[in-house]
Amino acid sequence: MRTGELSLEQTHSTGIGAKAGGWGETEQDLMLIEASRRGDQLAFNRLVLKWEQRVFNLVLRMIGDREEAADTTQEIFLAVYRSIGRFRGDARFSTWIYRIAVNHCLTRLRRRPMMIESFDSKDSETGFGVEFSRKGDQEQQVLQGEQRRSILRSVAALPPKHRAVVELKLFQEETFESIATVLEEPLSTVKSRFYAGLDVLKERLHFLAEESL
Repeated sequence: MRTGELSLEQTHSTGIGAKAGGWGETEQDLMLIEASRRGDQLAFNRLVLKWEQRVFNLVLRMIGDREEAADTTQEIFLAVYRSIGRFRGDARFSTWIYRIAVNHCLTRLRRRPMMIESFDSKDSETGFGVEFSRKGDQEQQVLQGEQRRSILRSVAALPPKHRAVVELKLFQEETFESIATVLEEPLSTVKSRFYAGLDVLKERLHFLAEESL
C-alpha cells in the first residue's frame, strides 16, 4: 500500500456489512415467511421489523435523500406485502426482497438526472463498515467523519446500475452469483460493473489520502 493511501476497515458495530449468512433464512424466518404468505399480519409485521432498517439503509445509499428514502422504503414494503403470497422460496427471501428494493430505487433514479447526492452527519448510521478487496489484495484503515461522507458521495455518483452492484457487494456482502440473481443480469456483467465502480472508489480513496498529507 502506498504511503498515505486510504482503505476501509470492516466493522460490525453498525450492523451494516454483516455477512450475508447472518441474514439468511433461519427456521423462525421461514415460519414467519410462510405465515405471511397465508395472510398473517402479525408475522408480516415481524418480518418488517427485521428488514426495515436494512432496506432503508440500502435505499438511502442508492438514492441519497433521506425523505425520499423513507417514502421509497414504504413503497417497497407495500410491494412486498402485496406480492409475498406469490413468494415460493425458489430463491432466498433476502434475494427476493433485495430485487424489489433495488428495482424501486432504479425506477426512482431513472426519473431524475444523475447527480451527487448530499450526505450529512445525520446519515452516519447508514454505516460504511466494508472492506475493499480485489484479486486477494486487502487493505484496511478506518475512514471517519468527512472522509466517510466523501466516500458515500462517491458511491452516490456512480451510475445507478453500478451503484446497485457496489451496494449489494460491499454493504450487503452478497456473492456475485446472488447479485446476478437479484439484478437478473449475467454474472460477467455484474463483475464488470463491480470492478468498474470499485476502481472509481479506490481512485477517490487515493485522492483523499493525498489531500490528507
